[in-house]
Amino acid sequence: MLKRSEFLAGFGASLFVLTQGATAQPMPGGVLRVGVKLSPTSMDPQFRLAGEQNLLRGCHARLIGMTPDGKPTPAIAQSWRAVGDGRAWEITLNPAAKFSDGSPITAQDVAFSIRRIPRLEGSAGGYQIFVRAIKDIEILDAQRLLVKTEEPYPFMAEDLTEIAIVAASLGEDFKPADFNAGKARLFSGPYTLVDYRFGEFVTMRRNPHWFGQRPEFEEVQFRVIPNDSGRIAALLSGDVQAIDEVSIPDLARLRSNAAIDVSQIAGMRVMYVALDMDRDISPHIRDNNGQAMTKNPLKDVRVRLALSHAINRAAIVDRVMEGAASVASDVLPPGTPGTSPRLKPVAFEPDRARRLLAEAGYPNGFQITIHATNDRYPNDEKVAQAIAQFWTRIGVKTEVQTMPNAAYFLAAARQTFTVMAAQYGADNISYAYRALLHTFNRDAGLGTANRTRHSSPRADALVAEALKTMDETKRNELFAQATDIAIGEEAIMLMIYYPAYVYAARKPVSAVPYYNGAFLPQGLIRR
Repeated sequence: MLKRSEFLAGFGASLFVLTQGATAQPMPGGVLRVGVKLSPTSMDPQFRLAGEQNLLRGCHARLIGMTPDGKPTPAIAQSWRAVGDGRAWEITLNPAAKFSDGSPITAQDVAFSIRRIPRLEGSAGGYQIFVRAIKDIEILDAQRLLVKTEEPYPFMAEDLTEIAIVAASLGEDFKPADFNAGKARLFSGPYTLVDYRFGEFVTMRRNPHWFGQRPEFEEVQFRVIPNDSGRIAALLSGDVQAIDEVSIPDLARLRSNAAIDVSQIAGMRVMYVALDMDRDISPHIRDNNGQAMTKNPLKDVRVRLALSHAINRAAIVDRVMEGAASVASDVLPPGTPGTSPRLKPVAFEPDRARRLLAEAGYPNGFQITIHATNDRYPNDEKVAQAIAQFWTRIGVKTEVQTMPNAAYFLAAARQTFTVMAAQYGADNISYAYRALLHTFNRDAGLGTANRTRHSSPRADALVAEALKTMDETKRNELFAQATDIAIGEEAIMLMIYYPAYVYAARKPVSAVPYYNGAFLPQGLIRR
Protein backbone atom coordinates (compact mmCIF):
# COMPACT_ATOMS: atom_id res chain seq x y z
CA MET A 1 0.00 0.00 0.00
CA LEU A 2 1.32 3.45 -0.87
CA LYS A 3 2.34 5.87 1.80
CA ARG A 4 1.10 9.43 1.74
CA SER A 5 4.49 10.68 0.58
CA GLU A 6 4.31 8.28 -2.36
CA PHE A 7 0.75 9.39 -3.11
CA LEU A 8 1.94 12.97 -3.43
CA ALA A 9 5.16 12.32 -5.31
CA GLY A 10 3.43 11.68 -8.64
CA PHE A 11 2.10 15.20 -8.88
CA GLY A 12 4.87 17.15 -7.15
CA ALA A 13 5.96 18.87 -10.36
CA SER A 14 2.42 20.07 -11.01
CA LEU A 15 2.18 21.42 -7.48
CA PHE A 16 5.39 23.37 -8.06
CA VAL A 17 3.83 25.01 -11.09
CA LEU A 18 0.70 25.86 -9.11
CA THR A 19 2.52 27.31 -6.12
CA GLN A 20 5.15 29.19 -8.12
CA GLY A 21 2.83 30.46 -10.84
CA ALA A 22 2.65 29.89 -14.59
CA THR A 23 4.18 32.08 -17.28
CA ALA A 24 1.58 31.41 -19.95
CA GLN A 25 -0.95 34.07 -20.92
CA PRO A 26 -4.60 33.75 -19.83
CA MET A 27 -7.31 32.36 -22.06
CA PRO A 28 -8.74 34.87 -24.54
CA GLY A 29 -10.67 37.49 -22.59
CA GLY A 30 -9.25 36.17 -19.35
CA VAL A 31 -12.37 34.07 -18.77
CA LEU A 32 -12.25 30.38 -17.88
CA ARG A 33 -15.35 28.16 -17.92
CA VAL A 34 -15.36 25.21 -15.53
CA GLY A 35 -17.80 22.35 -14.94
CA VAL A 36 -18.33 21.17 -11.36
CA LYS A 37 -20.37 18.29 -10.04
CA LEU A 38 -21.86 19.95 -6.98
CA SER A 39 -23.16 23.37 -6.10
CA PRO A 40 -22.37 25.13 -2.84
CA THR A 41 -25.35 24.80 -0.51
CA SER A 42 -24.67 28.11 1.24
CA MET A 43 -22.66 31.16 0.29
CA ASP A 44 -21.72 31.64 3.93
CA PRO A 45 -18.14 30.29 4.16
CA GLN A 46 -18.59 29.34 7.83
CA PHE A 47 -21.98 27.64 7.61
CA ARG A 48 -21.33 24.10 6.40
CA LEU A 49 -18.19 21.97 6.35
CA ALA A 50 -18.48 19.97 3.13
CA GLY A 51 -16.48 19.31 0.00
CA GLU A 52 -18.68 21.38 -2.30
CA GLN A 53 -18.16 24.38 0.00
CA ASN A 54 -14.43 24.35 -0.78
CA LEU A 55 -15.24 26.45 -3.84
CA LEU A 56 -15.79 29.41 -1.52
CA ARG A 57 -12.10 29.38 -0.58
CA GLY A 58 -11.63 31.32 -3.78
CA CYS A 59 -13.50 34.29 -2.26
CA HIS A 60 -12.86 33.91 1.46
CA ALA A 61 -9.26 33.32 2.48
CA ARG A 62 -8.37 31.31 5.55
CA LEU A 63 -6.45 32.85 8.42
CA ILE A 64 -3.58 30.41 7.83
CA GLY A 65 -3.05 29.08 4.33
CA MET A 66 -2.57 25.51 3.22
CA THR A 67 -0.10 24.23 0.64
CA PRO A 68 -1.33 21.75 -1.96
CA ASP A 69 0.22 18.93 0.05
CA GLY A 70 -1.51 19.99 3.25
CA LYS A 71 1.01 22.03 5.24
CA PRO A 72 0.07 25.28 7.04
CA THR A 73 1.57 28.28 5.28
CA PRO A 74 1.42 32.06 5.78
CA ALA A 75 -1.67 33.76 4.41
CA ILE A 76 -3.63 36.45 6.23
CA ALA A 77 -1.55 35.42 9.22
CA GLN A 78 2.11 35.85 8.40
CA SER A 79 3.30 34.06 11.56
CA TRP A 80 2.04 32.16 14.60
CA ARG A 81 3.71 30.70 17.65
CA ALA A 82 2.78 28.88 20.82
CA VAL A 83 3.28 30.98 23.94
CA GLY A 84 4.37 29.50 27.25
CA ASP A 85 3.16 25.93 27.73
CA GLY A 86 0.93 25.94 24.66
CA ARG A 87 -2.18 27.42 26.28
CA ALA A 88 -1.95 30.50 24.06
CA TRP A 89 -0.96 31.23 20.48
CA GLU A 90 0.21 34.60 19.25
CA ILE A 91 -0.99 35.34 15.70
CA THR A 92 0.59 38.12 13.66
CA LEU A 93 -1.22 39.30 10.53
CA ASN A 94 0.31 40.23 7.20
CA PRO A 95 0.21 44.06 7.05
CA ALA A 96 -0.50 43.82 3.31
CA ALA A 97 -3.69 41.76 3.83
CA LYS A 98 -6.74 43.64 2.57
CA PHE A 99 -10.38 43.05 1.79
CA SER A 100 -11.62 43.49 -1.75
CA ASP A 101 -12.47 47.17 -1.15
CA GLY A 102 -8.88 47.90 -0.15
CA SER A 103 -9.53 48.16 3.60
CA PRO A 104 -7.03 46.36 5.86
CA ILE A 105 -7.80 43.00 7.44
CA THR A 106 -7.26 43.53 11.16
CA ALA A 107 -7.11 41.51 14.35
CA GLN A 108 -10.68 42.69 15.00
CA ASP A 109 -11.84 40.97 11.79
CA VAL A 110 -10.05 37.76 12.78
CA ALA A 111 -11.55 37.75 16.27
CA PHE A 112 -14.99 38.42 14.81
CA SER A 113 -14.60 35.54 12.33
CA ILE A 114 -13.59 33.05 15.02
CA ARG A 115 -16.31 34.09 17.47
CA ARG A 116 -19.00 34.02 14.78
CA ILE A 117 -18.72 30.29 14.06
CA PRO A 118 -20.32 28.82 17.22
CA ARG A 119 -23.05 31.45 17.15
CA LEU A 120 -24.37 30.67 13.66
CA GLU A 121 -28.04 29.78 13.81
CA GLY A 122 -29.08 26.71 11.86
CA SER A 123 -25.51 25.64 11.12
CA ALA A 124 -24.76 21.94 10.96
CA GLY A 125 -21.86 22.83 13.24
CA GLY A 126 -19.07 21.42 11.11
CA TYR A 127 -16.67 24.32 11.65
CA GLN A 128 -17.17 24.31 15.41
CA ILE A 129 -14.63 21.52 15.66
CA PHE A 130 -11.92 24.01 14.67
CA VAL A 131 -12.74 26.60 17.35
CA ARG A 132 -13.86 24.38 20.23
CA ALA A 133 -10.48 24.63 21.98
CA ILE A 134 -10.49 28.45 21.92
CA LYS A 135 -11.66 29.93 25.22
CA ASP A 136 -10.66 33.56 24.80
CA ILE A 137 -9.19 35.98 22.24
CA GLU A 138 -7.15 39.00 23.26
CA ILE A 139 -6.51 41.67 20.63
CA LEU A 140 -3.00 43.01 21.22
CA ASP A 141 -3.00 45.57 18.41
CA ALA A 142 -4.33 45.96 14.86
CA GLN A 143 -2.15 43.14 13.55
CA ARG A 144 -1.64 40.87 16.55
CA LEU A 145 -3.93 38.77 18.69
CA LEU A 146 -3.57 36.12 21.36
CA VAL A 147 -5.75 33.00 21.03
CA LYS A 148 -6.10 31.26 24.41
CA THR A 149 -7.07 27.70 25.36
CA GLU A 150 -7.72 26.02 28.70
CA GLU A 151 -5.28 23.19 28.00
CA PRO A 152 -2.11 23.04 25.92
CA TYR A 153 -3.32 22.69 22.36
CA PRO A 154 -0.92 21.61 19.58
CA PHE A 155 -3.35 21.81 16.63
CA MET A 156 -4.03 25.54 16.55
CA ALA A 157 -2.23 26.20 13.26
CA GLU A 158 -3.98 23.28 11.55
CA ASP A 159 -7.37 24.38 12.90
CA LEU A 160 -6.89 27.95 11.71
CA THR A 161 -6.37 26.76 8.12
CA GLU A 162 -10.13 26.14 8.15
CA ILE A 163 -11.26 29.52 9.47
CA ALA A 164 -12.58 31.78 6.71
CA ILE A 165 -12.00 35.46 7.43
CA VAL A 166 -15.01 37.72 7.02
CA ALA A 167 -15.26 41.43 7.81
CA ALA A 168 -16.24 42.51 11.31
CA SER A 169 -18.17 45.33 9.65
CA LEU A 170 -20.78 42.77 8.65
CA GLY A 171 -21.96 42.92 12.25
CA GLU A 172 -23.28 40.38 14.72
CA ASP A 173 -26.68 40.19 13.03
CA PHE A 174 -25.36 39.21 9.61
CA LYS A 175 -26.84 35.75 8.93
CA PRO A 176 -26.16 32.97 6.42
CA ALA A 177 -29.33 34.09 4.67
CA ASP A 178 -27.68 37.46 4.10
CA PHE A 179 -24.73 35.76 2.42
CA ASN A 180 -27.19 33.76 0.31
CA ALA A 181 -28.98 36.97 -0.66
CA GLY A 182 -25.71 38.42 -1.95
CA LYS A 183 -25.49 41.15 0.70
CA ALA A 184 -21.84 40.38 1.54
CA ARG A 185 -19.68 42.44 -0.80
CA LEU A 186 -16.33 42.25 1.01
CA PHE A 187 -14.05 39.33 0.22
CA SER A 188 -10.72 38.29 1.71
CA GLY A 189 -9.67 35.79 -0.96
CA PRO A 190 -7.96 36.01 -4.36
CA TYR A 191 -11.34 36.28 -6.09
CA THR A 192 -14.56 38.17 -5.49
CA LEU A 193 -18.03 36.74 -5.94
CA VAL A 194 -19.75 38.25 -8.96
CA ASP A 195 -22.93 36.22 -9.30
CA TYR A 196 -24.38 32.81 -8.51
CA ARG A 197 -27.51 30.74 -8.58
CA PHE A 198 -27.70 27.68 -6.37
CA GLY A 199 -27.53 24.51 -8.40
CA GLU A 200 -26.61 26.38 -11.57
CA PHE A 201 -23.50 28.56 -11.54
CA VAL A 202 -20.96 30.58 -9.54
CA THR A 203 -18.96 33.37 -11.17
CA MET A 204 -15.83 34.86 -9.57
CA ARG A 205 -13.57 37.72 -10.63
CA ARG A 206 -10.00 38.45 -9.63
CA ASN A 207 -9.71 40.52 -6.42
CA PRO A 208 -7.73 43.70 -7.29
CA HIS A 209 -6.56 44.04 -3.69
CA TRP A 210 -5.45 40.44 -3.18
CA PHE A 211 -2.06 40.56 -1.49
CA GLY A 212 -0.89 37.09 -2.47
CA GLN A 213 0.11 35.55 -5.79
CA ARG A 214 -2.03 36.92 -8.58
CA PRO A 215 -4.44 34.31 -10.00
CA GLU A 216 -3.97 33.57 -13.65
CA PHE A 217 -7.52 34.09 -14.91
CA GLU A 218 -9.41 37.34 -14.62
CA GLU A 219 -12.74 35.57 -14.33
CA VAL A 220 -13.73 31.98 -13.61
CA GLN A 221 -17.26 30.80 -14.38
CA PHE A 222 -18.22 27.62 -12.54
CA ARG A 223 -21.15 25.84 -14.13
CA VAL A 224 -22.87 23.16 -12.06
CA ILE A 225 -23.23 19.97 -14.13
CA PRO A 226 -24.29 17.17 -11.74
CA ASN A 227 -24.44 14.47 -14.42
CA ASP A 228 -21.05 12.81 -14.96
CA SER A 229 -21.64 12.23 -18.66
CA GLY A 230 -22.80 15.81 -19.03
CA ARG A 231 -19.56 17.17 -17.59
CA ILE A 232 -17.50 14.95 -19.89
CA ALA A 233 -19.52 16.05 -22.90
CA ALA A 234 -19.12 19.71 -21.97
CA LEU A 235 -15.35 19.26 -21.69
CA LEU A 236 -14.97 17.38 -24.97
CA SER A 237 -17.10 19.90 -26.84
CA GLY A 238 -15.14 22.85 -25.45
CA ASP A 239 -18.15 24.25 -23.63
CA VAL A 240 -15.99 24.19 -20.50
CA GLN A 241 -12.20 24.06 -20.20
CA ALA A 242 -11.94 22.02 -16.99
CA ILE A 243 -14.03 19.67 -14.87
CA ASP A 244 -13.82 18.05 -11.47
CA GLU A 245 -14.71 14.52 -10.32
CA VAL A 246 -14.11 12.60 -13.53
CA SER A 247 -16.27 9.48 -13.55
CA ILE A 248 -14.48 6.14 -13.43
CA PRO A 249 -15.93 4.77 -16.70
CA ASP A 250 -14.60 7.81 -18.60
CA LEU A 251 -11.02 7.63 -17.34
CA ALA A 252 -9.56 5.52 -20.14
CA ARG A 253 -11.24 7.57 -22.86
CA LEU A 254 -9.96 10.87 -21.49
CA ARG A 255 -6.45 9.58 -20.89
CA SER A 256 -6.20 8.50 -24.53
CA ASN A 257 -7.31 11.92 -25.79
CA ALA A 258 -4.22 14.01 -26.65
CA ALA A 259 -6.18 17.25 -26.20
CA ILE A 260 -7.07 16.47 -22.59
CA ASP A 261 -4.88 16.74 -19.49
CA VAL A 262 -5.95 14.29 -16.76
CA SER A 263 -4.63 14.71 -13.23
CA GLN A 264 -5.22 11.98 -10.67
CA ILE A 265 -4.05 12.34 -7.10
CA ALA A 266 -4.68 10.29 -4.00
CA GLY A 267 -6.06 12.50 -1.30
CA MET A 268 -6.74 12.53 2.39
CA ARG A 269 -10.16 10.91 2.15
CA VAL A 270 -11.55 7.55 3.10
CA MET A 271 -14.58 5.65 1.82
CA TYR A 272 -16.18 4.09 4.89
CA VAL A 273 -19.18 2.14 6.10
CA ALA A 274 -20.75 3.46 9.31
CA LEU A 275 -22.82 1.14 11.48
CA ASP A 276 -25.68 1.94 13.85
CA MET A 277 -24.27 0.29 16.98
CA ASP A 278 -25.89 2.69 19.45
CA ARG A 279 -29.57 1.80 19.44
CA ASP A 280 -31.16 -1.41 20.70
CA ILE A 281 -33.59 -1.30 17.78
CA SER A 282 -32.36 -0.08 14.40
CA PRO A 283 -34.79 0.79 11.60
CA HIS A 284 -33.33 -1.29 8.75
CA ILE A 285 -32.50 -4.66 10.31
CA ARG A 286 -34.87 -7.59 9.83
CA ASP A 287 -34.85 -11.27 10.61
CA ASN A 288 -34.88 -13.82 7.81
CA ASN A 289 -38.67 -13.66 7.69
CA GLY A 290 -38.53 -9.94 7.03
CA GLN A 291 -39.72 -8.96 10.49
CA ALA A 292 -38.16 -6.06 12.42
CA MET A 293 -35.63 -7.26 14.98
CA THR A 294 -35.95 -6.15 18.58
CA LYS A 295 -32.25 -6.73 19.20
CA ASN A 296 -29.67 -4.88 17.12
CA PRO A 297 -26.99 -7.34 15.92
CA LEU A 298 -24.58 -4.46 15.16
CA LYS A 299 -24.09 -3.88 18.88
CA ASP A 300 -22.04 -7.10 18.92
CA VAL A 301 -18.43 -6.52 17.85
CA ARG A 302 -18.31 -10.03 16.36
CA VAL A 303 -21.03 -9.08 13.90
CA ARG A 304 -19.23 -5.89 12.94
CA LEU A 305 -15.98 -7.80 12.43
CA ALA A 306 -17.83 -10.42 10.39
CA LEU A 307 -19.18 -7.74 8.05
CA SER A 308 -15.69 -6.29 7.71
CA HIS A 309 -14.02 -9.64 6.89
CA ALA A 310 -16.75 -10.32 4.32
CA ILE A 311 -15.71 -7.36 2.15
CA ASN A 312 -13.12 -7.92 -0.58
CA ARG A 313 -11.63 -4.45 -0.58
CA ALA A 314 -9.00 -5.21 -3.21
CA ALA A 315 -11.69 -6.38 -5.62
CA ILE A 316 -13.65 -3.16 -5.11
CA VAL A 317 -10.53 -1.07 -5.80
CA ASP A 318 -9.55 -3.07 -8.89
CA ARG A 319 -12.92 -3.85 -10.45
CA VAL A 320 -15.35 -1.16 -9.29
CA MET A 321 -12.93 1.76 -8.96
CA GLU A 322 -10.69 0.63 -11.84
CA GLY A 323 -7.57 1.37 -9.82
CA ALA A 324 -8.52 4.96 -8.94
CA ALA A 325 -8.25 4.14 -5.24
CA SER A 326 -6.21 2.09 -2.76
CA VAL A 327 -7.30 -0.29 0.01
CA ALA A 328 -7.86 1.44 3.36
CA SER A 329 -6.83 0.39 6.84
CA ASP A 330 -7.06 3.61 8.87
CA VAL A 331 -9.11 6.77 8.79
CA LEU A 332 -6.36 8.45 6.70
CA PRO A 333 -3.72 6.98 4.37
CA PRO A 334 -0.71 5.23 5.91
CA GLY A 335 2.24 7.51 6.51
CA THR A 336 -0.02 10.35 7.66
CA PRO A 337 1.16 11.47 11.12
CA GLY A 338 -0.96 9.84 13.82
CA THR A 339 -2.11 6.86 11.76
CA SER A 340 -1.26 3.46 13.16
CA PRO A 341 1.49 1.34 11.56
CA ARG A 342 -0.10 -1.62 13.30
CA LEU A 343 -3.42 -1.32 11.48
CA LYS A 344 -3.46 -3.39 8.29
CA PRO A 345 -6.28 -3.79 5.76
CA VAL A 346 -8.87 -6.20 7.07
CA ALA A 347 -8.35 -9.55 5.38
CA PHE A 348 -11.03 -10.87 3.06
CA GLU A 349 -12.03 -14.05 4.95
CA PRO A 350 -15.64 -15.04 4.29
CA ASP A 351 -15.34 -18.32 6.22
CA ARG A 352 -14.11 -16.44 9.26
CA ALA A 353 -16.98 -14.00 8.82
CA ARG A 354 -19.49 -16.85 8.91
CA ARG A 355 -17.87 -18.26 12.07
CA LEU A 356 -18.07 -14.89 13.79
CA LEU A 357 -21.75 -14.58 12.90
CA ALA A 358 -22.41 -18.03 14.34
CA GLU A 359 -20.51 -17.18 17.53
CA ALA A 360 -22.62 -14.06 17.91
CA GLY A 361 -25.80 -16.11 17.63
CA TYR A 362 -26.65 -15.48 13.99
CA PRO A 363 -25.63 -18.67 12.17
CA ASN A 364 -28.30 -18.03 9.52
CA GLY A 365 -27.61 -14.33 9.30
CA PHE A 366 -30.32 -11.68 9.04
CA GLN A 367 -31.47 -8.97 6.61
CA ILE A 368 -30.14 -5.44 6.46
CA THR A 369 -30.26 -2.33 4.27
CA ILE A 370 -27.25 -0.23 3.32
CA HIS A 371 -27.92 3.35 2.27
CA ALA A 372 -25.67 5.26 -0.12
CA THR A 373 -25.62 8.23 -2.45
CA ASN A 374 -26.06 7.77 -6.18
CA ASP A 375 -24.61 11.07 -7.38
CA ARG A 376 -21.95 12.19 -4.91
CA TYR A 377 -18.83 10.01 -5.30
CA PRO A 378 -17.34 8.14 -8.25
CA ASN A 379 -19.24 4.85 -8.63
CA ASP A 380 -20.89 5.34 -5.23
CA GLU A 381 -23.92 3.21 -6.04
CA LYS A 382 -21.82 0.42 -7.58
CA VAL A 383 -19.60 0.33 -4.49
CA ALA A 384 -22.63 -0.07 -2.25
CA GLN A 385 -23.96 -2.86 -4.48
CA ALA A 386 -20.60 -4.66 -4.29
CA ILE A 387 -20.58 -4.49 -0.50
CA ALA A 388 -24.15 -5.78 -0.42
CA GLN A 389 -23.16 -8.78 -2.54
CA PHE A 390 -20.25 -9.64 -0.26
CA TRP A 391 -22.49 -9.49 2.82
CA THR A 392 -25.22 -11.54 1.18
CA ARG A 393 -22.69 -14.29 0.45
CA ILE A 394 -22.07 -14.79 4.20
CA GLY A 395 -25.77 -14.98 4.98
CA VAL A 396 -26.54 -11.32 5.72
CA LYS A 397 -29.04 -10.63 2.97
CA THR A 398 -28.43 -7.00 2.05
CA GLU A 399 -30.61 -4.54 0.18
CA VAL A 400 -29.23 -1.28 -1.24
CA GLN A 401 -31.15 1.96 -1.18
CA THR A 402 -29.61 5.03 -2.79
CA MET A 403 -30.65 8.64 -3.01
CA PRO A 404 -29.29 11.97 -4.25
CA ASN A 405 -26.61 13.66 -2.20
CA ALA A 406 -28.84 16.56 -1.18
CA ALA A 407 -31.40 14.29 0.46
CA TYR A 408 -28.96 11.67 1.71
CA PHE A 409 -27.04 13.66 4.28
CA LEU A 410 -30.16 15.35 5.60
CA ALA A 411 -31.62 11.91 6.24
CA ALA A 412 -28.35 10.68 7.74
CA ALA A 413 -28.28 13.63 10.14
CA ARG A 414 -31.65 12.45 11.46
CA GLN A 415 -30.17 8.99 12.17
CA THR A 416 -32.61 7.30 9.81
CA PHE A 417 -30.05 4.76 8.52
CA THR A 418 -28.78 1.51 9.97
CA VAL A 419 -25.78 1.30 7.64
CA MET A 420 -24.48 4.17 5.57
CA ALA A 421 -21.69 4.29 2.99
CA ALA A 422 -20.00 7.62 2.42
CA GLN A 423 -16.64 9.37 2.25
CA TYR A 424 -14.87 11.78 4.55
CA GLY A 425 -11.75 13.86 4.05
CA ALA A 426 -9.60 15.64 6.62
CA ASP A 427 -6.32 17.50 6.76
CA ASN A 428 -4.91 15.50 9.66
CA ILE A 429 -5.68 12.69 12.07
CA SER A 430 -7.00 15.09 14.69
CA TYR A 431 -9.75 16.37 12.40
CA ALA A 432 -10.57 12.93 11.11
CA TYR A 433 -10.93 11.32 14.51
CA ARG A 434 -12.75 14.21 16.15
CA ALA A 435 -15.33 14.52 13.37
CA LEU A 436 -15.81 10.99 12.10
CA LEU A 437 -14.94 8.51 14.85
CA HIS A 438 -15.48 10.37 18.10
CA THR A 439 -18.61 9.86 20.18
CA PHE A 440 -21.16 12.48 19.20
CA ASN A 441 -21.12 15.54 21.47
CA ARG A 442 -22.82 18.56 19.94
CA ASP A 443 -21.79 20.98 22.67
CA ALA A 444 -18.11 20.07 22.35
CA GLY A 445 -18.22 20.04 18.55
CA LEU A 446 -17.18 16.37 18.48
CA GLY A 447 -18.52 13.61 16.24
CA THR A 448 -19.94 16.16 13.80
CA ALA A 449 -19.82 13.54 11.00
CA ASN A 450 -20.81 10.64 13.29
CA ARG A 451 -24.29 10.09 11.92
CA THR A 452 -24.81 6.55 13.19
CA ARG A 453 -23.75 7.45 16.73
CA HIS A 454 -21.04 4.79 16.92
CA SER A 455 -18.83 5.13 19.96
CA SER A 456 -15.57 3.96 21.50
CA PRO A 457 -15.11 5.54 24.95
CA ARG A 458 -11.72 3.84 25.38
CA ALA A 459 -10.40 5.40 22.20
CA ASP A 460 -11.98 8.78 22.96
CA ALA A 461 -10.05 8.93 26.24
CA LEU A 462 -6.76 8.53 24.38
CA VAL A 463 -7.75 11.26 21.92
CA ALA A 464 -8.61 13.62 24.78
CA GLU A 465 -5.06 13.12 26.06
CA ALA A 466 -3.60 13.56 22.57
CA LEU A 467 -5.36 16.88 22.05
CA LYS A 468 -3.39 18.45 24.89
CA THR A 469 -0.05 16.73 24.25
CA MET A 470 2.46 19.16 22.75
CA ASP A 471 5.11 16.50 22.08
CA GLU A 472 4.41 15.39 18.50
CA THR A 473 5.80 11.86 18.85
CA LYS A 474 3.76 11.13 21.97
CA ARG A 475 0.68 12.76 20.47
CA ASN A 476 0.83 10.70 17.29
CA GLU A 477 1.22 7.49 19.26
CA LEU A 478 -1.89 8.31 21.32
CA PHE A 479 -3.88 8.81 18.12
CA ALA A 480 -2.49 5.57 16.72
CA GLN A 481 -3.52 3.68 19.84
CA ALA A 482 -6.99 5.21 19.62
CA THR A 483 -7.51 4.00 16.06
CA ASP A 484 -6.06 0.59 16.97
CA ILE A 485 -8.98 0.31 19.38
CA ALA A 486 -11.80 2.06 17.51
CA ILE A 487 -11.09 0.64 14.04
CA GLY A 488 -9.07 -2.49 14.78
CA GLU A 489 -10.50 -4.01 17.95
CA GLU A 490 -14.00 -2.60 18.07
CA ALA A 491 -14.72 -2.04 14.35
CA ILE A 492 -17.04 0.86 15.11
CA MET A 493 -16.58 1.90 11.47
CA LEU A 494 -15.33 -0.06 8.47
CA MET A 495 -12.65 1.57 6.32
CA ILE A 496 -12.88 0.45 2.68
CA TYR A 497 -10.60 2.47 0.37
CA TYR A 498 -8.86 5.79 -0.18
CA PRO A 499 -10.28 7.29 -3.39
CA ALA A 500 -8.23 9.34 -5.80
CA TYR A 501 -9.32 12.75 -6.99
CA VAL A 502 -9.47 12.84 -10.77
CA TYR A 503 -9.73 16.07 -12.75
CA ALA A 504 -9.51 16.89 -16.44
CA ALA A 505 -8.89 19.99 -18.53
CA ARG A 506 -8.50 20.97 -22.15
CA LYS A 507 -4.88 21.74 -22.87
CA PRO A 508 -3.16 24.10 -22.25
CA VAL A 509 -5.29 24.46 -19.11
CA SER A 510 -4.45 22.16 -16.23
CA ALA A 511 -6.48 21.59 -13.08
CA VAL A 512 -4.31 20.94 -10.05
CA PRO A 513 -6.42 20.28 -6.93
CA TYR A 514 -5.23 20.29 -3.38
CA TYR A 515 -4.76 16.96 -1.70
CA ASN A 516 -8.04 17.40 0.17
CA GLY A 517 -9.93 17.66 -3.12
CA ALA A 518 -10.44 21.40 -3.11
CA PHE A 519 -11.10 22.54 -6.69
CA LEU A 520 -10.18 26.20 -6.53
CA PRO A 521 -10.21 28.97 -9.13
CA GLN A 522 -6.65 29.83 -8.12
CA GLY A 523 -5.76 26.18 -8.74
CA LEU A 524 -6.54 26.40 -12.45
CA ILE A 525 -3.48 27.23 -14.51
CA ARG A 526 -2.32 27.36 -18.10
CA ARG A 527 0.88 25.53 -18.97
